[in-house]
Amino acid sequence: MLPLLAVTVVNLVSVPLFYRYLGAEMYALWFYVLTFTGAFGFMDLGIGVAVGRYMGLALGKGDLEAVREYWGTGNAIVIPLLALMALLFTAVGVWFGPRWFNVAPSHVSLLRGSFIAGGAGLFLSYYGQYWLILSQAHLDFKFLGVLRTAISLLQVIPSIPLAWATGNPLILIGWAALTTLLQLGIFIWHARKTYRLGFSFAYARKTRAREMATYTSKTFGSMLVNALLGSVDRLTLGKLAPAADFAHYTICTNAGGRIQGLSQAVMGPVYNHTSRALGSGHSVVAVYDQTFNFVFPWYVLAMVWAAVWHPALLHLWLGPTLGAAVEPLFTPIFIGCCLTAIANISGAQLGPLNRVGTGTGFSLAAGLLLIAGVYLGWRWGGIGGVAWGFLFSRVAYIAQDLYVIHLIGAEGWWSARTWRVVWRQGGLGLAFSCTMLWLSRDSLWNIGPALVHAGFAAFLALDMPGKRLGEIIRSRFSPLIRTK
Repeated sequence: MLPLLAVTVVNLVSVPLFYRYLGAEMYALWFYVLTFTGAFGFMDLGIGVAVGRYMGLALGKGDLEAVREYWGTGNAIVIPLLALMALLFTAVGVWFGPRWFNVAPSHVSLLRGSFIAGGAGLFLSYYGQYWLILSQAHLDFKFLGVLRTAISLLQVIPSIPLAWATGNPLILIGWAALTTLLQLGIFIWHARKTYRLGFSFAYARKTRAREMATYTSKTFGSMLVNALLGSVDRLTLGKLAPAADFAHYTICTNAGGRIQGLSQAVMGPVYNHTSRALGSGHSVVAVYDQTFNFVFPWYVLAMVWAAVWHPALLHLWLGPTLGAAVEPLFTPIFIGCCLTAIANISGAQLGPLNRVGTGTGFSLAAGLLLIAGVYLGWRWGGIGGVAWGFLFSRVAYIAQDLYVIHLIGAEGWWSARTWRVVWRQGGLGLAFSCTMLWLSRDSLWNIGPALVHAGFAAFLALDMPGKRLGEIIRSRFSPLIRTK
């Protein structure tokens, strides 16, 4: 979680700076490219996920020869495939981008250049993820935490002075590609040194490719649905909304996406521990329940805290003018991202459980609900209505959680502990919101009560009150009392 937490903090601090240095139009142009990048989330056709699953099963059985064969086979397929997809992304972006997104004629060349740089970055990013999967399969999360933290900070922090000096999103996209290349080089070096695995083309086997083919095709279907329908709100707004409104919406999705991204830190451990458990014949219930009990209280805290204090927080973060423009969109998008984050646990288990098709069905349902939400929301409430349509579409991911809970016999949402967390955090948020009876909602004086609320709510999220707190106090002070 460390690299994601580090980049989340740095990113949230940098958003108003990027908006100020780039301006609304250049900021929107930057996110046009990033949004289109998200629509190509099926780049490797699911090969990376399939290789990770089969390597996990082989490692659970101790079959190192099979590990080399799965890895070499995937490498031989994924390199030319990613190169072809990156060229396709570049061609479609250069030709289709200016026709779809709201850019001034004077910025068309800049948009096309950004898509060319984005294509190179996309190849490096997805091939780097393929090597990341190798480290995850070996449960090498300490290495991943250190490397990704350093690369994330190296990518974001220098981007701020680059934005200030140039005001050019093309420079920022190019810098991101360079740092991704550096990360890929370190991944390859570490894999050769630690796992004795390089490109391993000599171990590629047609039998392994055929073995992984069915699983890969199902994974590809899921990735295709997620890529195309997961960003349909931003793709649609890129066509319908003015650049300023699109920028306001992406500020919210960026903040919510960073908070949602924190849960991706548990997806690798959940996916690989589930694969190993299945390979060794053990139960996977504890993988779900322990991860859910760890993640859920923190996301409930984030949802309640943002719902209560977002006017003052946006005022402090973005300034009074931009904060007021973003405020109507923030809460529904943020809560929707938190619900998606919680569902990442069940989503990560569907793959090893060989229920990829079922996961695709839930993603398709979420995408169709999002399309309906965008259409009805835009007609009835403009861009604010789209934000609430996004929240409505997350119902599909709650249904996914309930399906996995039933499938493996876990507790999750049905646990009494879960609902105690909800009532505890909700009641605390309601109590602290009473301060707004005396202060305006966006007053910076609310930051003080907000910090007190956050500290006390975090204390509750640590599950330390009551009996456990008493045990801690007794263990710390009983020796002192006896000595005295």
